[in-house]
Amino acid sequence: MTVLTAIVAVAGALFGLAVLPHPFAALAPAMLAGLATQLVATAVLAGSGSRPHVGMAAVVLVAASLVVVASPWRLLVAAQGVPWVPLALAWATVRVVERARAPWQYQLSAVLVCGYVVAVAAQAASGGGSPFTAALSAAVPVLGGVCVSLRGRLRRARRDRVAALVQERAAIAREARADERRRLAVEVHDALGHVLTLLVLHANALAGGTADARTRSAAERMSRLGADGLTELRRLLDLLTDPGAAAVAGHAVRAAHTPPQEPQLRTMLDALVEDARAAGQVVDLAWTGEDGEVPPVAARAVHRVVQEGLTNVRRHAPGAAADVAVAVTANAVDVTVRNGPAPVTPVTASPNTGRGLDGVRRRVTLLGGRCEHGPATGGGYTLRACLPLDGGPAAEGQDIT
Repeated sequence: MTVLTAIVAVAGALFGLAVLPHPFAALAPAMLAGLATQLVATAVLAGSGSRPHVGMAAVVLVAASLVVVASPWRLLVAAQGVPWVPLALAWATVRVVERARAPWQYQLSAVLVCGYVVAVAAQAASGGGSPFTAALSAAVPVLGGVCVSLRGRLRRARRDRVAALVQERAAIAREARADERRRLAVEVHDALGHVLTLLVLHANALAGGTADARTRSAAERMSRLGADGLTELRRLLDLLTDPGAAAVAGHAVRAAHTPPQEPQLRTMLDALVEDARAAGQVVDLAWTGEDGEVPPVAARAVHRVVQEGLTNVRRHAPGAAADVAVAVTANAVDVTVRNGPAPVTPVTASPNTGRGLDGVRRRVTLLGGRCEHGPATGGGYTLRACLPLDGGPAAEGQDIT
C-alpha cells in the first residue's frame, strides 16, 4: 500500500505539470515541495503501526495544506487531479479503525478529519463554490475507509463465529461419547460383573466342598478364570470411562523399554494354552525369541490375540487342532493362530458376529501394529498380528494364506 500511494502521488505531480497552463520554471518549486510533503506523509502513515493517529495527522495536514495554501496544488485538488489525497485518507482511516488501542486515538483522528472537512468547505465557499459539495467530497474517502474496515471486521467475526460453532459441536460430540461410554460401562459392570462374581464364589465353594481331586482342580481353574475375567473387565471399564487411557496405552508401547512386570508373555500364553488343553482342545505353542523383550502393554495385546484365536477355533471349528506361533525380535512381536478344517461340522454353529476380531484389530492398531485374518490355504482359518516394539511400524510379513 505504501508503494501504491507513493506512485499515485508522483503521478499526480506529473499530471499537474502536464495540464497546468503555467511555465514549468515557476511551477517546479511548488510542485516539488508538495510532492515531497506527500511522500513524507506516506512514509509516516506506513510507519505508524502502533500509533495510527500520527499517520492520520500527517495525511490530513498535507491534504489541508494542498487545499488551503495558494499553490498549483489547490487547482489540482479542486479539479480532482490529485488521487493521492482520497487514497491516503481512506488508508489512514482503515489503519485507525483497525489498529487504534485507546479511545483518545479515535477521538483525535475524528477531530483531525472534521477539521479537514471544514477547511475544504471554507475554501470552497471563499472561492464561490458549494461548501456542502466540497465537504461531502472530502468526507467520502473517510467514510469509504470506515466501510472497508467494518466489512473486514464483520468477515473476521463471522469466521470466528463459525470456528466457535465447530469447536462447540465437537465438544458436545465428545461429551456425548463420554456419556455413552460411562453409560455402557455401568451396563457392562452391572451385567457381567455380577455374573462373574457369582461364578467365582460358586467355584470357590465347589473347590472347598468336594473331596474329588479332579473336581477340585476344575473348580479352582474356574475360579481363576473368573478372577481373570473380572480383572480384564476392570481394564475395559477403565478404557470406557477414561478416553485418555487408550492414548496412554498406545504411547506406552512406543516408549523406551521398561522392566516387564509379572506375569510375562510366555507365562501368560502357557497358562492360556493349558486352559485350552484342559478343555479338550488340541493346541501346539511354538515360541522363538526372548520373553523379556515384550513390554507389558504389547504382551496383553498378544495374549488377547491368542485368546480370541483359540476361542474362535472352539466355536467355529470344534475338534480342529490349533497351532500358535509367537516370534519375538528386537523390533516386533509376531503372533499367528492357525487351525485346520473342523473334523465334523457342528450341529448348531455359533453366530459369527465378528466383534471379537474387530476388537482385536482395534487393539493392535492402537499400538501401531497390523492384524490380518482370513481363510487359510487347504481349509481352516488364520489369525495373525504383528506389533512393533521400537516405536516404528509393524514389519510386513507373508500373506496369511
